[in-house]
Amino acid sequence: MTGPPVAYLCHVIAEGPVYGSGEIVPFVLDTLRTRSQDIALTWLRKQALRLADGLDPDPARAPWATRCERTPIPDAPTELRVWAADPTEDHAARTRLDHGVAVSVVIPDGPDRYTLAISPRPARVLYIQPFFHHHMRS
Repeated sequence: MTGPPVAYLCHVIAEGPVYGSGEIVPFVLDTLRTRSQDIALTWLRKQALRLADGLDPDPARAPWATRCERTPIPDAPTELRVWAADPTEDHAARTRLDHGVAVSVVIPDGPDRYTLAISPRPARVLYIQPFFHHHMRS
């Protein structure tokens, strides 16, 4: 991306009903701010896999988890793993970010949902005058 410096604000949010209240409440699971698109996308993919493993361990990486012989039904952990490993999704995300457009993935899981997002923002460049320059003008 050419032009002004860009910062990428990343977050992972879980939303779900609060027992007995009927309210749907968001909960921030993690955030990141970086100036690197590669770091932002790598972080988001790792967060997707971390979330998937927290919801349902991957039998391929957890020897204690048993494999199901039936045809798997798409669920949130599977959707997160598929998204994290899909090169087409990665290319689409990079294209969107290159054009200054946010990337988000929303995965439902029963009454809950998980949102993983990256928002490009202008990076604020802070200029600090040297100490001696400031005091020499008096």
